[in-house]
Amino acid sequence: MSDNGSPSINVTRGKRTRRTSSSSKQSSGSSLLPDPLSLVSGVMQRAQELWWAGLGVVSVAEDAGSKVFDALVEEGKSWEQAQRKRREQTAKRVEELTDEGTQAVEAVEARVREEVNEALHRIGVPHRDDINELRNQVDTLAERMDQLADAIDSDSNDS
Repeated sequence: MSDNGSPSINVTRGKRTRRTSSSSKQSSGSSLLPDPLSLVSGVMQRAQELWWAGLGVVSVAEDAGSKVFDALVEEGKSWEQAQRKRREQTAKRVEELTDEGTQAVEAVEARVREEVNEALHRIGVPHRDDINELRNQVDTLAERMDQLADAIDSDSNDS
């Protein structure tokens, strides 16, 4: 890994040496064919190098994947917090607008009620409070009349 946290790959190239034994020298007719031992050794060496390269890829991918995952987790947390804050601000604004709307509707209702009552009063229609007061007076008079009627009946029965 490099100092800035990103993965780095160091590739070194060296000279490959061929091992040939002096006893494996062949006749002049077969000098183009490689020695079977060196061929197998070269294949084995190449297979080992491929294995190590594969392990190196896995190691680098694991380190990079882990860092990418951690970065995505942090980004997700940040995004979630920002969304939560936006939702809270929106909810607060909706509540403020609702309160303002409710107050405005109540003010309009009160003003309309006043205007209607004034118009009804100008044309001589009694107000609801006036009608309720008259109703209470009528109920009181009805109770007194019932009491008087009971009193008259009790006097008539006594005589």
